[in-house]
Amino acid sequence: KHRKMVAIADNNNFKVNLTQRQSDAWRALAVPVDSEVCYGGAKGGGKSLFGCVWSYAKALEIIEKCGITEELEYPLPIGFLGRKQAKDFRETTLETWKKTIPPSAYQIKGNPAEIIIQNRVKILTGGLDRTESINKFNSAEFFFFFIDQAEETTRDDISVLRGSLRAKYNGRYVPYKGLFTANPANCWLKDEFILKPTQT
Repeated sequence: KHRKMVAIADNNNFKVNLTQRQSDAWRALAVPVDSEVCYGGAKGGGKSLFGCVWSYAKALEIIEKCGITEELEYPLPIGFLGRKQAKDFRETTLETWKKTIPPSAYQIKGNPAEIIIQNRVKILTGGLDRTESINKFNSAEFFFFFIDQAEETTRDDISVLRGSLRAKYNGRYVPYKGLFTANPANCWLKDEFILKPTQT
């Protein structure tokens, strides 16, 4: 298989080999406009790993493009990582993050976990299964989100999260992104991304 080497953070000597499909998804997410990508495939295809690596790289991009040159007393919330059920996220996707991203590159604090990078930005995590968690998105301002196993969700689960993509910092805007990874299923993702695509 064709593989692409991606260097994520030189200071951590962190490099990842991407498969052809992962490379295709990476390129689709790199377009310089607001966009969403649904990366589907069978179990064991590296979708969760891809989402974790992409989210970390996105955090570094935001730090650079927004000019966050110093540590912040309160790191800037920039994105959300989750699954339908918070318990499933903790036991699967978050564990994939821990196995994939070098421990020296981040800190995890709180419950639900917040992933803090360089003491400058943070990625919120959790589930879409609690009303209080969903309500937080009404006032949140993010640059991106990554929903793993998105076939478990509904369009309504995602609508408020989509509305949170409105962040700016230092007057700077970075194109807003949404990443869904999913196993094959007859659900709303099929309608939006295959039958009647309106997003990337």
